[in-house]
Amino acid sequence: MNDVVEKISKVFTDTGKAVSEKTKQVGEVTKLNSRISSSERAITENYIAIGKYYYENYRTNPDAEVAEEVNAIAASIDSIVEMKAQILMLKGMVKCVKCGAECPIDDVYCGKCGAVLEKPEPIVEEPMVEENAAVPEEVVVIDTDDTSEE
Repeated sequence: MNDVVEKISKVFTDTGKAVSEKTKQVGEVTKLNSRISSSERAITENYIAIGKYYYENYRTNPDAEVAEEVNAIAASIDSIVEMKAQILMLKGMVKCVKCGAECPIDDVYCGKCGAVLEKPEPIVEEPMVEENAAVPEEVVVIDTDDTSEE
């Protein structure tokens, strides 16, 4: 009977050691995966920093291989600026060119720095005309009223 108890005890001990070893391995793998992810994020941030540096310094004269991407970035930046201006107008606000504070559009001076606020020009939306659309001819109104004095 002692042999059976010893065998069971040995199985539990061996199983416990195996579980402990596997747990330790999982912990190490998790740590390494975390360090890999951290290093990959650092690489991505550095790629972004290099790209931003290149864009800021060579956007007016980019290499031919990246000119399309540089132009796409410039177009996106312009679009974002325009959309932010539209948002401000919808909110009835203007941005102070001196300090960047958002101020009510009716204010003359910035409430934060006191600078004179520049008012945006109203956006004039042109009616959309389809290509090949027929342009109406001028309509002439003829007065047919016979009540004129003679």
